Amino acid sequence: MGTANMLLGAAGPFLFITTVSANQTDYNLYNALIAAGWNGQQAVNVNLTIDAGIVFSSSDNTIAAFTVGALPANSSVYITNNGLIVGRGGQGVGKGSPTQTSYNLTAPASANGGTAFVTTVPVSIDNLNGTVGGGGGGGGAGGSTGADCSCSSCGGVSLAGMGVGGGGAGFGAAGTGYGTWRNNTQYFGVLNSSAGTATAAGAANGSGGAGGTLGQAGGTGSGSVQCGYTNQSGPGTGGAAGACTSGNSNITWVNNGIRLGALN
Repeated sequence: MGTANMLLGAAGPFLFITTVSANQTDYNLYNALIAAGWNGQQAVNVNLTIDAGIVFSSSDNTIAAFTVGALPANSSVYITNNGLIVGRGGQGVGKGSPTQTSYNLTAPASANGGTAFVTTVPVSIDNLNGTVGGGGGGGGAGGSTGADCSCSSCGGVSLAGMGVGGGGAGFGAAGTGYGTWRNNTQYFGVLNSSAGTATAAGAANGSGGAGGTLGQAGGTGSGSVQCGYTNQSGPGTGGAAGACTSGNSNITWVNNGIRLGALN
């Protein structure tokens, strides 16, 4: 990251000119300014360029990939994005995870995609050659594709063929779950899906739902209710799509470029 910054007089703005040439996680402009010598009180004049191929991502779906922070009044922020700013993808969903009683017909919060860009102050973004996208939702848990409704050897019922949803785009984590459930003996047969990358959803395992691409919800699992056991054998819904922005009313889009997900 190349940076030039200076204080323009006792009451002048703090000048922060930087080109980001390395991938960033949980980037916070306010914190970057403090690290560059800003006193946290004076107005700032920011000109930030993100190089082509650089990815701003998030470590968690509750944290934006790029957060501007609470800058003082009369500040100016201009961002030229030639790279990717992507919210965290949701984790794929499976049955029996994280506990043996987790049926996951409704996707847990960990399956939701995260927001890409957050601001509470005015900024300008030139996104002509860039992408800003919310994290994709994790795919839903798969339902049963086979059953033995009178399994005398296992105490009543055996449900099989349940899959695990794929991780959402934006580096959503792979899902974990179980492929078989037997009455009174819980789930067994560990299954894993694939994690998402910066722009692509991870692959589901078996009847699990597809992970969402950037700004899209995760898919519902397939399979069906077997032997009347709705919770254990029914398919589950995927995680919600992550938003492209939070605070879009504060953003002047000089060029729209590729924007994926809700402009909240």
